[in-house]
Amino acid sequence: MGKPYSDDLRECVIAAIDAGHTREEVSEIYNMALSTVGGIIKRKRETGSVSPDKFGGYKTFSLAPHTDLVKELVAQQPDSTLAELQARLAKEKVKVSQSGISRFLYHIDLIFKKKPTRS
Repeated sequence: MGKPYSDDLRECVIAAIDAGHTREEVSEIYNMALSTVGGIIKRKRETGSVSPDKFGGYKTFSLAPHTDLVKELVAQQPDSTLAELQARLAKEKVKVSQSGISRFLYHIDLIFKKKPTRS
């Protein structure tokens, strides 16, 4: 996925529209898709700004504020399944998916690998 257009270019698009050019003309002038021009105009109309939304970045874990609780629940019952852990968290008013729990446990190094059976 490409980067968003610069604010300068977005302002030029708005200025061209305000000067009386059609969307099609502006799209030709600045060599961008007609839908992009329309999106810039819509964004300016709805938010008052042409700046794009945040692009990319890091998303935190939803369980991060509850790290101590998760560690405590796992310590109390280390062999519980993700579904059981999810139910126990729900009792504490923490709503999260099983995959979210799995990713968080991996993040805080509380992963458990099954040991192969020994003969």
